[in-house]
Amino acid sequence: MDRRHRILDRRIALSNSRFDVMSDHIAGPEGGEVPDFLMVRPKVRGADLVAGVCVLPVVEGRIGLMRVHRPHFDRPLWVAPSGFLEPDESPEISARRELEEEAGLTCDPAELRPLGLLLLDPGVLEARVALFAASSTRPLAAPPPGSSLGAAPELGAGRLILFAPDEAEELALTSPDMDGGTVAACLRWAALGRRNAAAR
Repeated sequence: MDRRHRILDRRIALSNSRFDVMSDHIAGPEGGEVPDFLMVRPKVRGADLVAGVCVLPVVEGRIGLMRVHRPHFDRPLWVAPSGFLEPDESPEISARRELEEEAGLTCDPAELRPLGLLLLDPGVLEARVALFAASSTRPLAAPPPGSSLGAAPELGAGRLILFAPDEAEELALTSPDMDGGTVAACLRWAALGRRNAAAR
């Protein structure tokens, strides 16, 4: 017996520059149906449905996190630089671009360490996020005006605060105000560090 759900009908309920909000008529594997299941689909997606990136900056061994405000939350949040893929852009290029735009930092391509893919909420978002750590960053010669090191930050960028690795891991374990991509990147980076230390 086929245990998969099926999309019987799909229409765009709402659209903006980045997303289509789909209204799907879903049939369950055992006969139930949902006539108006909402799914958010990014307009730009690469292989494995990757639509965005989150990159954890490592600055002289310390983890950089931004303190940002979002219009729909009443407290500031902890986030790593992150954003959407542009058309025909690889996740690696996107991660380095977001690192530069939001944190005013750069790294060599060989210092960009993949931390895997993440489904943020597969019941709502039809996409994955590619996670990275920039294992050895350095400031750009001239930070972009919207970065955390420049003036007049863009929506989504914030002041970069550096943490010892164990402090960043503890924050990822306990903070109710950290986004899911940043939580996963912090914890995967900490686990990778312990695994590498044990292998030595």
